[in-house]
Amino acid sequence: MFDTLLTLDTNLVVGIASGQNPWLDPVMLALTSVGRRGLLWLVLGVLVAWRWPARLGGLWQLALAICLTWVVVDLIVKPAVGRQRPYTTAALVSVVGDRPTSPSFPSGHAATAFAGALAVGRMWKRGRGALWGLAALIAFSRVYLGVHYVSDVAAGALIGTIVAYMATGATEWDAPAT
Repeated sequence: MFDTLLTLDTNLVVGIASGQNPWLDPVMLALTSVGRRGLLWLVLGVLVAWRWPARLGGLWQLALAICLTWVVVDLIVKPAVGRQRPYTTAALVSVVGDRPTSPSFPSGHAATAFAGALAVGRMWKRGRGALWGLAALIAFSRVYLGVHYVSDVAAGALIGTIVAYMATGATEWDAPAT
């Protein structure tokens, strides 16, 4: 069964990466760039705290969520799992942009994007839908660019969400209402 899941994961990344398009490549590269190291979310948090000073406490929770997410993903899980990037294991995966050399699982971009979306969303409730949408686009960009498997992104999103949930002291689920 595990082999079947790995095959499905490989087929998904090959299929998505095969849809690369010269007009979409710069968009996906830009999404990946703004999602690097959680800086986008910290900037958004500063803007929200500047606009609504009463929400300054949320900025500290955001910073904690981003930092803890980085620790969990980059210092604990990635080294423990050591999964190779899809472009090293599947010859049909083409890469747009840089080829990261760190382990693939889980996606740090997806983790910080979802941690950031949850934490900033707690500060700016009206913006939640856009924040979660942006997080999903950043995460998807990693698969599109050929540098992560879908499971890397899904695991990163889950880790980031859980870490941010704990770091912000959330007592309710803060995803946008459907």
